[in-house]
Amino acid sequence: MKAFAVAVIAAIGLGLAAAYVMDSNRVLAYQAYSTSGARVSHPGTNLVGPQWSGDTPLPSGHKPHGA
Repeated sequence: MKAFAVAVIAAIGLGLAAAYVMDSNRVLAYQAYSTSGARVSHPGTNLVGPQWSGDTPLPSGHKPHGA
């Protein structure tokens, strides 16, 4: 029984130590995978511009679906 208790305590201790080490070495994705050509600090404005509404204009003479 004593060996089991020591094994449980050791497993908990190793788990906590591993969690601390892994958390201290963590780098966020936008920091790790950014280059001079990838602007990930301002999502939504890097491809379409800040004035984009999301609506695509229909060509003249076309009706929207369901109309």
